Amino acid sequence: MGSMRRWTKLFLSALLVGCAGCGASTQEIAPVHGRITLDGQPIQYASVVFTAAGKLPSGGYTDESGSYELMYKRGIKGAPIGTNHVTILQDPQRTRGPQRIPARYNENSDLQREVKPSDNEINFELTTAENAAKK
Repeated sequence: MGSMRRWTKLFLSALLVGCAGCGASTQEIAPVHGRITLDGQPIQYASVVFTAAGKLPSGGYTDESGSYELMYKRGIKGAPIGTNHVTILQDPQRTRGPQRIPARYNENSDLQREVKPSDNEINFELTTAENAAKK
């Protein structure tokens, strides 16, 4: 009887540990959406990527009004909760023009945003001026 009880406890422990891993990714993800402007104008066809250390990146694209919504992975909207490094890059193939977003927001980006466990509206007011503060 003691052996059966021990195996039952072991099985239940393994089941609980396994189930904890099942939903962990969605519990650590929160919805993120917002609007991106450049010098006060909506920026369309820009990709925005949030990357948290040790997690998969989340990404999205802006529409004509500069609005975006992030996807973490198929069927899961949002980004990892915590501090995320952010890059924003306009798609030159879709705009059929040169990259308008300065490198300090993409290849040299040090933008960071905190994703909270609730709904997150995170707007970016980018500027082309070199000495402008990052918002």
